[in-house]
Amino acid sequence: MLTEREQDTLNFIQSYMNQNQKPPRLVDIGEGLDIKAMGHISRLLKALEEKGYIERSSANRGISLIQQKTHTITSQTTAPGLPLLGRIAAGTPIEALADEDSIDINAMLAGNDHFVLKVEGQSMQDVGIMDQDWVVIKSAQSARNHEIVAVMINGWETTLKRIQYIDEETTRLIPENSELEPIDYHPSQLTIQGVLVGQFRRY
Repeated sequence: MLTEREQDTLNFIQSYMNQNQKPPRLVDIGEGLDIKAMGHISRLLKALEEKGYIERSSANRGISLIQQKTHTITSQTTAPGLPLLGRIAAGTPIEALADEDSIDINAMLAGNDHFVLKVEGQSMQDVGIMDQDWVVIKSAQSARNHEIVAVMINGWETTLKRIQYIDEETTRLIPENSELEPIDYHPSQLTIQGVLVGQFRRY
């Protein structure tokens, strides 16, 4: 289990590597997360390493992500997929009919440009994204108006919100929760990390 600051650090490393195709230096992490003490950054990286999220070497950019710990979907079996048995209605009853097709979940949601984040909080509950759900994000540096995105605010806080472009000076992040209010930002405050493409939960 990561602390909030450890998760912010991991998110920054992922975003930096997606955008720059190389690991960040300690100074890059410090600037991105507004941390001035190099010792604090080193402790965060040590925690991520001990928890199995990254590996480090003595090189200047000696940080590498451990794939199975970086929210990337990986197939755990060689099975081609789950059988598609038919359709079922959430309203009136529909017979579930057998079908010869199957659904390859891994192929639908996985890819080198996809990663998974665990949802914390209820800010998107009105569209069915609940606390402790997992969301699949496709890496992207831009998004269409009203898409749900993973976005970094002011270089360190990452959130899942619906994005709305008001004008050249204003971008609005909209929670899907009737009890919460949208917040406006200058575009320079926001860094889009990816677009929502899937969601799952276990019961």
